[in-house]
Amino acid sequence: MTMGASGVGSFDNDDAMDWVAELKGYADDSPIVDALNTVIDQADDYLEAPECFNAIAAAEVVAAQSGNPHEDCPEEIEVWVEGHPAPSATRVAQARQALEVILAESELKGLWKDSGGLDEWQGAMEELLSRLPY
Repeated sequence: MTMGASGVGSFDNDDAMDWVAELKGYADDSPIVDALNTVIDQADDYLEAPECFNAIAAAEVVAAQSGNPHEDCPEEIEVWVEGHPAPSATRVAQARQALEVILAESELKGLWKDSGGLDEWQGAMEELLSRLPY
């Protein structure tokens, strides 16, 4: 897999957009919890890029629920967020933890490092973290 086909943005890849498309079929936030926990639970293992993309998209939903959506937030997320309350402090903490795991060590980080786009990608992830209030 090369990173040339996708940008550093949270939604610049097919995995994230597939996850977003599936989210609208759920009334609850179980896909968000599942995506974040998949990454958190594998913190000591090798994290594959698709799980990273899904968790990043899930963290974007949490940020949008917190009133801090991405400037390129897909309409599907905006619509989903309208029908759901602000996230709990626990959910925000899970989103932050998942991002920190991905930033620490993951296939996705390795791919960005190999492509020479690591700094730009890390900047995009830091920007997302800044939209997840403590």
